[in-house]
Amino acid sequence: MSAGMFKSQHRSTAGRAGTWVAPAAGFLVLLALLLYPTFGSDSGAGTMTTFFILASAAMALNLMFGYAGQLSLGHSVFFGIGSYSTAVLVSKYGWSPWATFVVAFALAFVAGLLLALPGLRIRGIYLGLVTLAFALVFPNLLRWQKLAWLTSGSAGIQDAGFDFRSMPRLELFGLTLIDNLRSITGKTTFFYWLALLTALVVYLACRGLVHSRVGRALVAVRDNETAATTMGVNVATTKALVIATSAGLCALAGSVAAIRTGNVTAESTYLTFQGAMVFLIAVILGGVGTLWGPIIGAGVYIIISDQTGSWANDENIPAILRPVFGWAEIPPGNGIFAVLLILLMFAAPRGLAGIGTRIKEAVLAYRTRDAAVAPSEPARARVATWQRK
Repeated sequence: MSAGMFKSQHRSTAGRAGTWVAPAAGFLVLLALLLYPTFGSDSGAGTMTTFFILASAAMALNLMFGYAGQLSLGHSVFFGIGSYSTAVLVSKYGWSPWATFVVAFALAFVAGLLLALPGLRIRGIYLGLVTLAFALVFPNLLRWQKLAWLTSGSAGIQDAGFDFRSMPRLELFGLTLIDNLRSITGKTTFFYWLALLTALVVYLACRGLVHSRVGRALVAVRDNETAATTMGVNVATTKALVIATSAGLCALAGSVAAIRTGNVTAESTYLTFQGAMVFLIAVILGGVGTLWGPIIGAGVYIIISDQTGSWANDENIPAILRPVFGWAEIPPGNGIFAVLLILLMFAAPRGLAGIGTRIKEAVLAYRTRDAAVAPSEPARARVATWQRK
């Protein structure tokens, strides 16, 4: 067998292997995540639940910021719409928490359409300032006394989650998944699976939209609106659709957060402007405009926040890092994120996910160069014949 035929068969075999390796790896990862509460600790499952909520919100923001190029500094508003929609409907009107997901998505979708109206005429930092204004006003609006009949003002809303007294166990098609939902372990596992399911739904929605015709239009609008218009893309409709969809998906994460904690206030995690910044940090850390970037960024954020949360006390800081962070009177997590962002801007402008992409591109370029340099079989035969002569 000739060397050229062997290389061709090797490439085809590697290509066929690549078609099933990625789905198989994804299935194994998903299976491990589903089974994690059975072998992990309650605290670990709680941390993973927070990770799934943050990853869902970051993926929603990435759809607007990464793929459509529309800066948003106010996704905490949509997160809050989801949280308060679930809390109000469950506590005041007796709705099932499951049904509130649809309402939360719809309300945030409409709010996203309203936000898209000024976004049709402004872009970039100016649109970011508009969303920033919404993020700063939203908590004050929730505390407004004239809306206290709905939001309960500064006190917030209690009993926003499931009533486990009437739901002692979790069953699916007659199979008992959680035997005792009233225990701490049972509740932790239930919230874990709920957050994981929501993150999976958000990921599949983003993936489906990005790989569709609408997704290609999004990238065209992001790169060059004039060129996109020339190619027949309806820029106004595309912008409005992605902003509204991004808002609706972010609201789903807010609903999960409300169900998990059981109470919602204007100062709840991720409802304030600080929450909007956390979403943005997760997207930039992981990689803007990539499907896995927000997930990676959310994981890095959760790990650093969890590990440095007690570093206000010098004794909790590792000895090797104590000279660097020992002076801090508060946990230095925000400072670490600032340093990471600065370093990423120089070393990996496309985020942590972009590092893997650059390695893949380098490998492909190396293989392409080898294929171009290597002489073909007919060329080798002609050289051999000439040498014999």
